[in-house]
Amino acid sequence: MTKDDKELLLKVFSFVFEGFAFMFVEMEEDLLAEGSKYNLKAGIEFKSRDSSGFLEIIAPTNFCIELAENILGTESEELPEGAGENALKEVLNVSCGCLLAEKFGTKQTFDLSIPEISPVSAEQWDRFLAGRDHAFFSVDESPMLGRLVLSA
Repeated sequence: MTKDDKELLLKVFSFVFEGFAFMFVEMEEDLLAEGSKYNLKAGIEFKSRDSSGFLEIIAPTNFCIELAENILGTESEELPEGAGENALKEVLNVSCGCLLAEKFGTKQTFDLSIPEISPVSAEQWDRFLAGRDHAFFSVDESPMLGRLVLSA
């Protein structure tokens, strides 16, 4: 992922997380913080006549619960089942729309997939951290990884 794409992710994630959940995003050069044993990966694909790709976010489950609390303005014991997963998918969906508008303008039309979510083991989290194709973020001091992949 290019430096420009990482900066674009920071701009978009900052806008979306601050607007939806009152959470602040910072870019981290090296994410040293460990995720919890329970992490989630949300992904969405996009496609237009000229461009395609996908966007994903990987974050600890406890962060997703906090995200849902902030979005819904409620405490965790009042959240419906799956609220954390749904909050991460919704933030990803909105982030993808904002990112595409920023990167390609508003004249190009994209088809988006339905966001999908899957568990990420501690070993997978460590592999993602060791790789260099993710951008590393801190969202209200919780670790988060983001990745944008573009193909022609």
